[in-house]
Amino acid sequence: MPLDTTSEEPVCRPWYDNEKKWVELQPFLLSVGYQLRPRSHPDWSPSWMVPGAEVTHPEDHLPCFKQDVLDAVRIHDGRKVVLKRVPTDSDEIKIIQYLLGIEDPRNHTIPLLDIVPVPPDNEFSLMVMPYTRRFNHPSFHCRAEFVEAMQKLLEGLQFMHDNHVVHYDIAPQNLMMEESRVVPAGSHFFTQRSHTGFPGIFSWNHRCTVGPVKYYYIDFGLSMYFPEGKDSALTTGTLRTFKTIPELSLTVPYNPFKVDIFQLGLTMHKLIDTYPALKSFRPVANRMASSDPSDRPEPQESLKEFNKIVENMGPKKLKAPTWEKKGTISYLAQSAMNFIRKDYPPSQRYENMGY
Repeated sequence: MPLDTTSEEPVCRPWYDNEKKWVELQPFLLSVGYQLRPRSHPDWSPSWMVPGAEVTHPEDHLPCFKQDVLDAVRIHDGRKVVLKRVPTDSDEIKIIQYLLGIEDPRNHTIPLLDIVPVPPDNEFSLMVMPYTRRFNHPSFHCRAEFVEAMQKLLEGLQFMHDNHVVHYDIAPQNLMMEESRVVPAGSHFFTQRSHTGFPGIFSWNHRCTVGPVKYYYIDFGLSMYFPEGKDSALTTGTLRTFKTIPELSLTVPYNPFKVDIFQLGLTMHKLIDTYPALKSFRPVANRMASSDPSDRPEPQESLKEFNKIVENMGPKKLKAPTWEKKGTISYLAQSAMNFIRKDYPPSQRYENMGY
């Protein structure tokens, strides 16, 4: 734990090592219009160490375990944002800017609100993006909510591929939703099952009652641009997510666009495994996650097959509630349990938020 040597009496500040960069950047970020949470201030004093403090579960107890990603508030309009630190000359910035420059209703790339070069040498920059939440939390209430999410994600994949970009890291933590309609009270970056970071009841609206909802692809850190197009694209290498992709190799070239299709198909499989009522969509996921890359359909083919299943269901079945296979404890019950917990911090201290 670092010591504050600026005061007469050293004060122990329980920052983790990967938080210290943000503490150093806090004065600069404030000067350019971005406010970090109190914990990231250089002069922060832990609230639970104040004599006579009665706060049992203080918000400033919650750290961020991702050294290159943190939430903030844009001062001029109070908007919650996410800051991601990347090399200034990174392909990630170039690819997102390229995709966002294309007007297309299928474009579901996370918006880029600002790029802030980091002094003194501007070797790194901060990408400023809207604050979003995991696309599958809260739980899907009915088939119609799942359908809306997957339609937009299939559209987004088709858009990227049509414009020669492979995402290459499609996984649940890199698929987001805009939360303002679903969670009007907002959520906390550290634990998105809380509105403020304090334990308590978490409330939300069903997507089907407040839609349409915006869904986004994030984290283009592994993405690649192939100007010659998707059909002739080849690469080598392995990935940290979905390690079971059959064609991955360090030596034998493969088409990375087919990997994207597999990854989204496997994501669909995971949702179907979670919600038995979605089993009608299994054939779409099966084709997308075929062990033979040549058998995997293009995103527009999968979307067409997906929509045909939807048309055959009818409105009543689409709006019928779905239930998680493991769902003996609802989101509401989990929130209530967190409220009465005596131990802190919670056992699930960090949800992988992607970016």
